[in-house]
Amino acid sequence: MKDLTGKRFGKLIVIGKTEHRISGSVAWLCKCDCGNKTKVSTRDLNRGAVKSCGCLKKERYDIIGKQFGELTVIKRESYGPHASFLCKCSCGNTVSVRGDSLRRGKTVSCGCLKSTPQKAKQLKDSRHIVDHTSNVFFKGTVSKNSITGINGVTVVRGKYRAYIGYKNKIYHLVTSNDLSIAKQARVEAEKAVKNGTFEEWISALKEERRQKGNEKNNRFDR
Repeated sequence: MKDLTGKRFGKLIVIGKTEHRISGSVAWLCKCDCGNKTKVSTRDLNRGAVKSCGCLKKERYDIIGKQFGELTVIKRESYGPHASFLCKCSCGNTVSVRGDSLRRGKTVSCGCLKSTPQKAKQLKDSRHIVDHTSNVFFKGTVSKNSITGINGVTVVRGKYRAYIGYKNKIYHLVTSNDLSIAKQARVEAEKAVKNGTFEEWISALKEERRQKGNEKNNRFDR
């Protein structure tokens, strides 16, 4: 078994292996950045299912009064994994936004930035955030909880998955055992967005996937 001691998974640092099992998988004693300790299975660590002692879940909802771009959170409107929050924009409008969209920088205004490119440029230069309510795309900073350390690349079931947000939609780019392949896909997608050719680029990527799928099916039919 691969020794995970000393490795970081989100906010967790693995201290060492225990004699316990969780759903048949070896449990590792981990220390969270908040100071708490918890036991997490090998399976959950590797697939990114557990990234903290539980404090991340609390932080997910503890955003009342915080500012995200032009939005200030007023109150929570719904509960659950995709809780939404009522926010007031700097332009005076109010809008309901999902918490994950706020934290990940997907939504930073009520939509008013679309008509104010000068203001959007200011955000780009000073805050390095993403405004998916407009056609403007800015590269976000890497989250401190990132497993790979690469913006837009995460680990799903032991493989590297690249994705990118564009116009309030998340696009899956590639899933690979090779981190460099996932990273390159993300880089190419960013360039396409900045050049204004993303829609053509993603269409070509989907067509390439479709053709590869047809070739695979044809081999099985022979």
